Amino acid sequence: MKSKILVVDDEPAILELIEYNLENNDYQVSTATDGAMAFEKVSTDDFDLMLLDQMLPKMNGMEVLKKMRQSDILTPVIFLTAVDAEDSKIQGLISGADDYITKPFSIKELLARIEVVLRRTTSVQHKKEFQLNTDVKSLVMDGKEISLTKKEYELLEFLIRNKGIVVSREQIFDNVWGINSNSQMRMVDIQISHLRDKIEKDTKDPQIIKTVHGFGYILEV
Repeated sequence: MKSKILVVDDEPAILELIEYNLENNDYQVSTATDGAMAFEKVSTDDFDLMLLDQMLPKMNGMEVLKKMRQSDILTPVIFLTAVDAEDSKIQGLISGADDYITKPFSIKELLARIEVVLRRTTSVQHKKEFQLNTDVKSLVMDGKEISLTKKEYELLEFLIRNKGIVVSREQIFDNVWGINSNSQMRMVDIQISHLRDKIEKDTKDPQIIKTVHGFGYILEV
């Protein structure tokens, strides 16, 4: 089955060029020319990937992505933008984007990035939701009950409440251990490691609790 890609850009020439090349590479393509149209389409149809321009009329790319994640729409996103500032790249990635490519770009590079993101995300897009058993403080995932320690449970509960959002180590520590705790900040990384041992298929390449280097963690489930 062809992967469905939503391409969002307000420049007709770029939109036509991307659409032409994606269709020639066996992708199913839909397009949008402003942020409001993009959000409407991704809200009413299932896409394997969105190519999202940052500078858009009605609603910019960052606003579209933020609204998607707040609405639990986890479609993978690659930003397309003419902005090449480091802080913009960081802002895009921590807002939930999967990659970032700066204009002008080659079609060859774009196709390669699309392939990488699709390969990385296809296997995890349909993960079942976590079900926390509050009575015995355990986790049910894919029909299997997983025992958790009290702190692992509290940590996972906090991450689930903030799913799709990058949370810093400081935020995790303050909410799970408490600001007056005698524990050290490194306990966050230790407990994350313990959780990954129990829920990740490959702890060297975690797909559920992901590290956002320099910022913290994000739960994608």
